[in-house]
Amino acid sequence: MPHPVTTTLNTSHRIVVLDAAPAEVRARVACIEQDKNGFHVHSVRTEAGHEGIGNMPCLLDDVLKEAGWERPDLVVVVIGPGSFTGLRTSCSLAAGLAFGYDCPVVGVTRGEALAEALSAYAAQHECEGWLHVTAARSGRWFVESAAPDALTPGSVVAVRQVDWEPPSGRWLVAGDVGDAVLLKAPDFLEAFPIPGDAGIKDIAKAGLRRSQGHMGDRPALPLYVDPPEARLPAAGLRARPE
Repeated sequence: MPHPVTTTLNTSHRIVVLDAAPAEVRARVACIEQDKNGFHVHSVRTEAGHEGIGNMPCLLDDVLKEAGWERPDLVVVVIGPGSFTGLRTSCSLAAGLAFGYDCPVVGVTRGEALAEALSAYAAQHECEGWLHVTAARSGRWFVESAAPDALTPGSVVAVRQVDWEPPSGRWLVAGDVGDAVLLKAPDFLEAFPIPGDAGIKDIAKAGLRRSQGHMGDRPALPLYVDPPEARLPAAGLRARPE
C-alpha cells in the first residue's frame, strides 16, 4: 500500500487531478504543484461531452508532458456525485495511474472540494452548516450536507426536486442549482456568494488534506448516489438465438 503524503516546510507535492463528475458531462485533468507558497497549476485540459470523458487518458498524457513530470506524488479524483459514466471512467483511470506510479490516490466529493470555504462562511454567518446541491437527471438533485466537523465526511443523497424539504434552522447553500434551492425556504437559506463548481486548486487542496489525515477516510471509488439509467435498444431486443 502507498504511504500517506506528509508535509514539511521544504516539501512540494506534484498532484494530478481528475474530474468527470459534473452532470453536464465534461472532463478536467490537471497537474498542480503544492509548495510553501501555495498551489500552482502547471497544466490543465478540459473537454466537454462523452467524447471528453473517453479521451481522459490522452488528456492526462498531455498535461503530464506539458508539466514535464515523470510521475506524480498524489492522484486526486472527484468521486461524485454526478455522471455515472464520468465517475466510472475517472476513478478507474485514477486507480490505474496510482498503481502504475506507486503513489497514493484519494477521492473527494464535489462538496468536500469547497468544504473549507463553505464551513468558514457558514460559521461567520451563524448557519447550522452548508448544503451543496447539484443537478441530477430526471428532475432530481444531489444534496450533500455539511459534516459535523472537518474530519467527518458528510452525507450525499439524491432527491426529487418537488419533494425535497430543507432541514430546520438556517443553512448555507452552494452548487449549480442554488437559486432553485433558495426558493424552497428563502428566509432560512443563505446563498454562498461564490457561484459555480469547485476549481481545480480546490480539488487538489481537499485531496491533499485527506491524504494527510485532516479529513475522514473515503474510498477513491465512484459515489453512485443515483442508479445508472438503462434503456432498451431503439430497435428493441434481438431475438433469442435458435
